This record gives sequence, structure tokens and C-alpha cells, in this order.
Amino acid sequence: MSLPAESDSYPADPATDVPVVAGREGVSRLESAEPADRTRGKRIAAGFLATLAGLVALFALAIAYVEPTTVPVAVPITVILAGLSLWGASRIDAIRYRARLDALKREKRELATTLERIADTAWELRENEERYRGLIDAQGDLVAHRDAEGRVTFVNPAFLTIFGLRETDVLGKPLTVVPIEEAHDADRGAPGDLAARDVKLMTQSGPRWFAWVDIRIRDDDGILGPMHSVARDITARKEVELALVESREKAEAASKAKSRFLATVSHEFRTPLNGILGLNELLLETRLTPVQETYAQGVQSSGEALLGLIDDMLDFSRIEAERFDLRPEATNLAGLLQAIVELLAARAHARGIDIVADIDPGVPSLVSVDATRLRQVLVNLVGNGVKFTERGGVCLAAGVEAGGDETATVVFTVTDTGPGIDPADAERLFSEFEQADAGPNRRHGGAGLGLAISRRIVRRMGSDVTVAPRSGGGSVFRFALELPVEAPAPGEETSLDGRRVLVVMPQGEEAPALVRGLERAGCEAREVAALNAAAALVGAAVAAGLPYDAILLDRRLAGDAAAALARLREAAGQEIGAAILIEPGGRDEIDGLRETGFDAYLVRPIRRSSLVRIVGELAASPGAFHMDPEDVRVRQPETPGRASTGLDVLLAEDNEISALLARAVVEGIGHTVTMVRDGEAAVAAVRDRATPFPLILMDLHMPGLDGLAAARAIRALEAESGGPRSRLVALTADVVPETQEAARAAGIDTILEKPVSPDTLRRLLAD
Repeated sequence: MSLPAESDSYPADPATDVPVVAGREGVSRLESAEPADRTRGKRIAAGFLATLAGLVALFALAIAYVEPTTVPVAVPITVILAGLSLWGASRIDAIRYRARLDALKREKRELATTLERIADTAWELRENEERYRGLIDAQGDLVAHRDAEGRVTFVNPAFLTIFGLRETDVLGKPLTVVPIEEAHDADRGAPGDLAARDVKLMTQSGPRWFAWVDIRIRDDDGILGPMHSVARDITARKEVELALVESREKAEAASKAKSRFLATVSHEFRTPLNGILGLNELLLETRLTPVQETYAQGVQSSGEALLGLIDDMLDFSRIEAERFDLRPEATNLAGLLQAIVELLAARAHARGIDIVADIDPGVPSLVSVDATRLRQVLVNLVGNGVKFTERGGVCLAAGVEAGGDETATVVFTVTDTGPGIDPADAERLFSEFEQADAGPNRRHGGAGLGLAISRRIVRRMGSDVTVAPRSGGGSVFRFALELPVEAPAPGEETSLDGRRVLVVMPQGEEAPALVRGLERAGCEAREVAALNAAAALVGAAVAAGLPYDAILLDRRLAGDAAAALARLREAAGQEIGAAILIEPGGRDEIDGLRETGFDAYLVRPIRRSSLVRIVGELAASPGAFHMDPEDVRVRQPETPGRASTGLDVLLAEDNEISALLARAVVEGIGHTVTMVRDGEAAVAAVRDRATPFPLILMDLHMPGLDGLAAARAIRALEAESGGPRSRLVALTADVVPETQEAARAAGIDTILEKPVSPDTLRRLLAD
């Protein structure tokens, strides 16, 4: 075996004179420092010996040349020294070649180690590839690789199995799998790089959905090359998605159908109720015996209860169908709350309980809010309190939690002394068709929609209704609204500073509210629940030199009003201003109470402004009789006055009862009625009349040409003739907002919702 020379494959390292070779990671040293130093010393020693022997041999030859006699001695010495020099030189080469041989052996060992590591890595890669391929195949994912020309270079067994193919059918050929359907919301990704989409493919087991992903590989120059495709069977997921979509569409269709059904039912209910309530009101305006009037009032209250239930159902359908919008407007909160308690006062007083509005003076005069919806919420909450309370009363309060010049957070609370609500049932009561006493023997009626509707309305306003137990029994409903301020809180018109007032009322919610109202006006007020205790307090106050300036006496505590007043004034020892507190139905007693000696009267529930005004007048000028200018007397049944100038009114109404009601009211006050039963006849009557009708009353839902189409035709005739416009008033039981908007767009001036009361028609005709 010949060894390479120094100038061949292994150049010597200048520092160590040891050859180096190319290794796995570049040029590397093959010898360590220790072997290199050892062979270097040996070579130096051998070289020195050979050089020294050569020099001595030369010196011996030189002596022999100069002195021939020394030749016998010099020649052997020279030969020996020359041999020694040759041996040294050969020794140097042997040492060098041995070192190179050792380096080659080390390189061989390193190459063997490297090859072993490479083999191990290759084995691990094959094992991982088999493992991952097994995982992919186990999951059923389809894998296909294509070259830059689109020819298939690889498919996994799952791909072949799902489509019933063999490798020879696909390898080296274009991919022939074509989608039979593709999802419309497919995300195709960046063009040329990645495309992801849901596709339906025809397989051996029939059509199936796959999530298909194509990945295009780019080379170092950014040029698109091979494509890798992976597909996963998502048929089960797709079926669930399609089922969900179908379920949602069915639910939406059912919701719309339910809303249409409720609206239709509401319309069909309102139409006969229009006749029942309207004609019953006309009946109450006639001369009836007390028994007949009682029966007629029962019909009226029952009809109004049914109307309230229908309104609740319609509101619920609107909210559930998300066709519910708020319409904020400048609203007097104090007036709104007082009107609510006055509306429900008759019901509360009939049950023998109090009802009162307690409004903090800091509440702004005007705020921007949907008054209709706020009124609906509060009527529901207060009405529930009245319905479930048997002793005590209900208090509707409003106060300011935080506020400024622009907005104010107004807190509304409805407190009752009823049976209370179990905290475990609180949330349930806000669900649809739920009631506190849900059993078959429940004592109170209703559909269980009021609280559910109220909560949804308040949530739409940005808050929520909560309920909590009341200390001492009962419940407290509460919600807070942040409202834009249109006008700040009013100042006190009358100051009661230094005045002392005694409130004589049964225990309940009303007396404490009156005391708070008086104290806010600067007055010192005290409540007492019995006449004897009141007389004692009046006498004690006089004895202490702090007499009361006025007494407010509840009519319920004064069976004999004259005797009660005389006793209190006797205890005072002097004339003292006294006001009698009566219910709305007790107004017919006012004249008699005045003759008895009372100086004023107040109608419960008492307005705070009326309370402060009357107390101030009593304290300032006792002896005169003071009447509340805000008191509105209940209309007494009477024959309405006739109009001074009769009008010719066109009435288009297909329902005989509704037509009878409207005709009776219109003709009852001296007007003439032209009666038609459908829209076509109404348009013909307008077209054939020489002068326009001053007023047209028209139902919106009539056979043939409906009210909307008739209104548009009438407005077109007016525009064509250039004459004056008639006032078009729609009478409709369809109260959905869309219908009302369509009516206004058709040219209708006023919309009256059925049931229409006779008084509403009279006010309309008076205008």
C-alpha cells in the first residue's frame, strides 16, 4: 500500500507538520496536540543525529584527503557515519508516515461514528414518518402531493380507499377529483399560496363533505412549485351546521308566524272590544238605575281588563320579534308618576289600601325618555303591587342618584306591603307566563307577562329591574335610568318654613309620604293614626306653646266629620286650619264638608304641589275655603252638547258595530254621516262629491280596496283637482308600528287605535 505524499491529499499543518483532512463540517485537525508534539521531538532528534553523522563523515573524508595515511581509519568511520546518517533520515520518514497513518485511522473511526449517527437519524426519520403517516391514516385525512405541472406524486392509502382508486390510477397523472358542491362561505386564502374551502366530493360511500386545504410550496426564488393537499371528512359537522341553519330558519319563521298570529288575534279582539267598550260608554251616559249602572260599570272594567291583556300579548310579540323601538321625548316625570297613581287609585281604594307618589324635589322637571314605555313599566309594577297587597299600600317613588346639567340618573322604586317574594322565586317571576301563585287555585288572574315585558323594556333602556324583600314585609322593585335633562328641577313655589302640621291618617304608605313632602318644603310635620291621639297631640302642642298651624284629616277616620273637626278644634282651643282628605269618589261631599267647617279639601292620592299649596294657604289665611286648582272632577254621565255647526263626515267602516258606535257619536253631537263599507266606495264618494268632505273616518282593514290604498287614491284625487285636503283619520285595530308608518306614508293625518272611546271621537270632532 503506497502512502500519499505531503503534497497530495493531506497538506501539512505549518504549525505541527501534521497532515489535515476534510471532515463532516469542513477542514478539521486530525491529530491532537499531544501526539504531534511527541513525534516532532523524535523527528528532531533523529534529524540531529543524522546531520551530525553526516558532518563527522565529511570531516573524516576531509582528513583522509589531506592525510592519506589516515585512509584506512577514515573510510570505515565514514561508512559507519554515512549509514548512521541514512538511518536517521529513514527514521524521520518512518515517524512522519506513522503519524499520518494514525491520523487516517482516527479519521476512519470518526467517519464510522458519523455514518452511525446518520444511520440512526435516518432510522428515526423513517420511524417518525411511519408514525405520523399512521396517525394521518388513522384519522382518515386524505393526503395528495402534486408537482409543479399538477401531476400526482404521492397519495396516502386513505385517499385511495375513500375514492376506490389504485396508485397506478393516480400517480403521474393530474388529480381528477372534482367537487360536486362548494360552500359559499369558502375561504380560499392567499392566491397561489394556500386555499382552504369546504367541498362536497363523490366517494365510494356517496357524497361527503371535506375541509380541503391546498398548500403551494415556493422555492428560494419565490417561484411556485409542488402542491400538497390535505382533506378531512367533515360530513358530520356539516350536517350539524345545516341542521342548525334549518332550525334557526324554522325558529325565525315560527317567531314571525307567531307575531303575525298575535297581531291578527289582537286585531280581531280589538274590533269587537271597540263595540263593547264604546257602546257601553254610550250606555253609561244615559239615565240608568243604580243597579243598571253597576252592571254597566262591570262590563266596562271587564272589557278594559281584557284590553290590557291583549296589549300585553301584543307587546310581548313585538319584543320577542325584536320589532320594538324607543321613542324618547321631553317628559314631565312628576306629572307622569302622579298620573299613574291617580289612574290606579280607584282600584287601590276599592281594596282599602293606600297608593301614593313620592317624588324627590331634585328630580328634573323634564327629561328625555320614551314616556309611553316608561308609563307601561310603572303601571305594570304599581298595578301588581295593588293586585297583591291587601293591607297597607303601594308607593311609587322617584329620586336622583347622580346627575348634572346634562344627564341625571333617576331611580324608580315601587314599594308594597303585600305578601312579599321569596328570593328564590325572584328571577322566575321575570320569565314569560310566570306568576307568584302559579297553582290551579291561584287567587289572582293575569297571563304572567307584565314583569317579563317590563324587564325587557327597561333593559332596552339600558338598565334592569330588580326585586328585593321589604323590611317589615312586602317587596321593593327598583330600576335606575340615566336620562338626558331637558329642564332642571323646579324650585319650591311655596315655603313652609316654621309651619307645624299634623297629619291624621290610618297607618299605611300615604301618611309617611305626606310627611316627607311637607318636611322637604321646610315644614315640621307629624303623623298620627287615631282621632283620640290626634286631639291629645293638639292639646299638648297648645300647652307647650307650639300650636299646629294646620291639620290634615283623612275622611276614613272621621265617621262624623263635623264631630271630629269640633273635637280637634276644641283641643286646640282656637280656630285652626283644617283640610279633609277624600277619595276621588267623595267629591260629592265637598259642599257638605265645607258647611261643616273644613277650610279645604285634598283628593287622594295627593299631589305634592297641591299639598304644599293648600297647607300654605291654610296657615296664611284660615277661615276661607281653599280649592285645589289641579283637581279635575270626574265627568258625570250627561248628554253631550251639540256642535254649533254641523259637518258632513264620510265614514268608511265594514264592521257594523264599529260603524254604529262611530255614527252614534258623530250624529249625537249634530253632524251628518255619509256611510260606506269599503275603500272603493269611499274613493267613489270623494270623487262624486262636488265639495271635499271636511273629515273622513276610515277603517284600514276593509274588503276589496283597503284603507291604505283608498287613502292614497283620495290624496291623488285631491292633488289632481287642486282642491283643499280632507282630514283623513284612520280607525284601526292594527296597532303595529309598521302599519302606523304605512298609514302616515299613505297621507293619513291622524290614527285612532280601537277601541275608540266616544270622548276621543268627540274631542277629535271638536278640533
